[in-house]
Amino acid sequence: MARTLVTPENTPQKQKTSQPKKTATSALLSNLDTPSKSSIATSRLKQALTTKAFDVLIHAPVFITPRILQLYVDLQCLLKRPESFPAVFTLYREKPVPRPSSQDGIITYDNTNPDKPAAAVQPAVAEMAIDAAIASRDLSLALATIDATYCTKAYKRSKFLRGALIPLTGFFLTPPAAYTLATRYSDYQNTMDPAMATNIAMAAMMTYSVCVGSIGYVALTTANDQMVRVTWAPGVPLWERWTREEERAALDKLSQAWGFTSTEKWGEEEGEEWDYLKEFCGLRGMMLDRVELMDGME
Repeated sequence: MARTLVTPENTPQKQKTSQPKKTATSALLSNLDTPSKSSIATSRLKQALTTKAFDVLIHAPVFITPRILQLYVDLQCLLKRPESFPAVFTLYREKPVPRPSSQDGIITYDNTNPDKPAAAVQPAVAEMAIDAAIASRDLSLALATIDATYCTKAYKRSKFLRGALIPLTGFFLTPPAAYTLATRYSDYQNTMDPAMATNIAMAAMMTYSVCVGSIGYVALTTANDQMVRVTWAPGVPLWERWTREEERAALDKLSQAWGFTSTEKWGEEEGEEWDYLKEFCGLRGMMLDRVELMDGME
């Protein structure tokens, strides 16, 4: 059998290309240099949604209701864009109220009181916004968000109406109720004059009510089981402690997020931001990492 000689001319040659061969490593390195189109599109979409939502709120004829504010905060938390929260919360309190005219259709704007209780940001919305600001690792933004929510007069007045109005109403109604009950009780005894019996019974009821109420007030305003790293400085009035408890709790959460995770290293933090946070707490009548309250320092 004859053999067929295989020569280079008869051998099929692979087509040579001028492009260098790409390895897996070079492909990964090239992806780092050229950003993904999908990531760029997503970033642009987030920016567009953020801008459009903010434009809707600053539009003059739009009245910002608590529901609209909640939806805006939900959207920005979903997009991870909390930078506009302080400005939006300020706008929510101070934006003029549109008043459409029924005759000529002209819209007039009335100035609003930024300190009224209705202008306060709802606690759930404020907590959501502060959590988003903390997650962004922006200390200035987190402090500004706390100032725009819990530190306003509107929020303190709203908290008073929600939490203290009913107990104070009961306190002021106690004297006439005690006098009525004392008058009734004096009719069921015959050992002393009815007027004297009424006075003694009323004094006993008022003493009991005032003592129990005072103990409850002190216990409520001096409770510190919920405090972790930020506590009240000595000399802060009890009433102010109660009205500003959410502010202290937010700064406490912020200090835990910025400090060490391990409790054994608490108090060893350093840096410009940490020093600023300690100074900020001190200016607000609070103490960060009070020595006598730390573990092992009792």
